Amino acid sequence: MLIRGGRVVTSRGEEDADVLIRDGKIADVKAGIPAEDPVIDAKDLLVLPGVVDPHTHLLLDTGTARTEDDFTSGSASAAAGGVTTYLDFAPQLPGQTFAQALRARRELIDGRSHVDYGIHLNITHLREGWEGDLDELVDAGVTSAKIYTTYRDTIFYADDWTWYRLMERAGPAGFLVQVHAENDAIVEGMAKQLVGEGKRSLKYHAAARPGAAEAEAVSRGLLFSRVTGSPVYFVHLSTPLAVDLVNEACADGISAIAETCPHYLILDDSLYSRPDAARYVMTPPLRDRDSQAALWTRLKRGLIHSIGSDHCGFSLAARQGADDFTKISPGIPGVETSLLLMYSFGVVPRRIGWTDLVRLLCANPAKIFGLWPKKGDLAPGSDADLILFDPRPERVLAAAELHSRAGFSPYEGLTVRGRVRATICRGHVVYRDGEVVGPMGFGDFLRCRPFDRSMNLS
Repeated sequence: MLIRGGRVVTSRGEEDADVLIRDGKIADVKAGIPAEDPVIDAKDLLVLPGVVDPHTHLLLDTGTARTEDDFTSGSASAAAGGVTTYLDFAPQLPGQTFAQALRARRELIDGRSHVDYGIHLNITHLREGWEGDLDELVDAGVTSAKIYTTYRDTIFYADDWTWYRLMERAGPAGFLVQVHAENDAIVEGMAKQLVGEGKRSLKYHAAARPGAAEAEAVSRGLLFSRVTGSPVYFVHLSTPLAVDLVNEACADGISAIAETCPHYLILDDSLYSRPDAARYVMTPPLRDRDSQAALWTRLKRGLIHSIGSDHCGFSLAARQGADDFTKISPGIPGVETSLLLMYSFGVVPRRIGWTDLVRLLCANPAKIFGLWPKKGDLAPGSDADLILFDPRPERVLAAAELHSRAGFSPYEGLTVRGRVRATICRGHVVYRDGEVVGPMGFGDFLRCRPFDRSMNLS
């Protein structure tokens, strides 16, 4: 296959070039490659690496609610958004070993995904002999796990002793600990205070989870990293203070990484006062417009290292009539819209450049989670994961055009620019002009390499 006449964009720069694909790999990238059959005409299109979404929750079952998206619908939505690789979470249920948690998750995913996928664990407890279990997990290609510092009365929470012991061992094992950073005592105390004042409605969702809770938990994680020497990755940061804490620690030699999500850059907490506030409930919550502007500034300065969708496709129908922040299950769909939104609200108004976008959505997630240069790049030897992106069309985004079974989008009604014309995964067209054309089960499980401290994320 030859992709001819497009504008090729990588994290290194842009060039007018053809892309030659052979046996599912990129064979060459240069202008004037002799035509081969078949040829895809990319005139007036941008040719981008496939997006690597480092943060999705497909088929999430909290015990009280379950997402509408499973791995078939969620991966179809990913393909339609230019995502050729996603990393999902395997929850460690009570009594499970790491290997059992991984096996249970793969039984749900394998044979059902339209695009390639990796797995993080969600570690909740450490059984006797867990150190050897961690080494086996790394050998199996799972080199990262998330710790939840909140949701104390659920299956997801891990206490500080579990978190600290894990970080003592993570660095030498080549394992990256991810953190959902919110101080649980602050969150619980603020929620109790608001409820005591009769303030249960979704209007108070952001107030119940203040930015100070995020910043404190980030500080704790950076302390653990400093003491143990293990790297740490903070997911879905919503406040500029948290980002600043990470970068101050990096300047002191701590190996810390900051991720944010499109919703914190595009939506703000005024939406919680609307009648349809249920569309915008996630944790951490949306912040005010000043915080949003400050996040953009830090993104432009390179102080945020990756962007994940935090896709969590609960249906809106299940939330209708829910107006109690203590009872609603947080999470919004987003895997299909990350590229579109970051182009429309980042590149178009010149907050970031195209190479910045590719670095944040493709290259850096692949580097951080041990998939580079197989994923996240357009270079000879890389997997032939590409997006043909048309930057010209403008429209009002409608949920009806999306592929998530959640049935809504928090971004519906926004004016957006650009459209994914085709998504190619390992040399196969999996999405074309509004239709997912790749077969269910085409996606492969990806073995992630151990964490590499020497990677360049700038």
